Amino acid sequence: MRRDIETAVRLEAGQSRVVDVFGVAEDVQRRFIDENVALEDIAAAVARLATQSGCALELDRGELSEV
Repeated sequence: MRRDIETAVRLEAGQSRVVDVFGVAEDVQRRFIDENVALEDIAAAVARLATQSGCALELDRGELSEV
């Protein structure tokens, strides 16, 4: 899974210098659904690798709250 996360971050970083942390994490989680790893744990790894690559992080999960 670690290698898949690294590849996903590299691909995202190649398209934009801003990495959608939870978007990438959700994609990875779907590919490894049988391993039952928490989305937040995958997102932490994505964020760490993206930061090490010099990318900005997008942390919005797309959830809107009603006012």
